[in-house]
Amino acid sequence: MAKHHLFLHIGPDVVEVDAEVRERLAAVGVLTPDVSRDDLVNADLEIRRAHKAAGLRRKDVEGAWAKVCRKIFRTRSDVFLSQSGFFEVDADQAALAMDGLAGLKVHLLVTAQAQSELPPGWTRLVRPARIHAVGPGLSSADFAAEVAQIALREEKARLDKALIKVKKRRRQVKDQLAA
Repeated sequence: MAKHHLFLHIGPDVVEVDAEVRERLAAVGVLTPDVSRDDLVNADLEIRRAHKAAGLRRKDVEGAWAKVCRKIFRTRSDVFLSQSGFFEVDADQAALAMDGLAGLKVHLLVTAQAQSELPPGWTRLVRPARIHAVGPGLSSADFAAEVAQIALREEKARLDKALIKVKKRRRQVKDQLAA
């Protein structure tokens, strides 16, 4: 079974995921999970352990990230998710977030000016080739267009790799038939 890609925007800029963003991403096969704004806020508070500052108890936010992750997996497609507060996490919190995403190819999307400031927790967990800088100050539609371009490049790379395998297998079969 092929692994799906998760394009995780971790900020620091906030991106509004509106109908236009969903439509542009869906056009290239990248969906957004069906999660509420409250679920995303609670997941952010849970991972960053910031529930007290928000006036909530631990049990109010507990399991919110797991709920978001389940919805991501149920999508059964490449997925885009924006959690701009995740830019501020430490190494342990980044690892906790990534644990829920095991089995996905996670791509981090960060604002271009913030890429050099990316917390080391993320850089240890995600391959450098999967950390993408996205222009700062973009409209939601332009941001979605950049994410779509990244997704298309990843799909092209996957198809190129599959094509190489098919060509190699075709050569083997041709050699066997000639023998």
